[in-house]
Formats: sequence, C-alpha cells, structure tokens
Amino acid sequence: MNENITIVFHGFLNLSAKEKLKLVEAINEYFDSNEREPIRADWEKKFAEIDFDKNRCKCCGK
Repeated sequence: MNENITIVFHGFLNLSAKEKLKLVEAINEYFDSNEREPIRADWEKKFAEIDFDKNRCKCCGK
C-alpha cells in the first residue's frame, strides 16, 4: 500500500466499531451512487467545520 492508504487505514483501525461501521456505510453510499458530487460536497462541508485545534487526526495523530 502507498503511504496515503497506510495512514488512512491506520486511522480507520483507531475508530470504535460503531465509527468503523458508519464509515463503511458512508463509503458504500458514495460508491453506490450515480450522483457522487452532492455526497462529496456534503462531506467537504463537514470536514471544513472541524476544529483541528480541538480534534486530533485519528489517522496521523496530528
């Protein structure tokens, strides 16, 4: 695996079982959809709202 995949998978393994399930459901929704841009835009908005000073990254710990 390349480094990006390794980092993201490391973060996935740091999630709780419930969080892992929700992530897999979100990924499945994205790949099952013919209209992916609205899904991506929604998640981009959610990502932009994260306060990284208060929330450390589960993937890399930064």
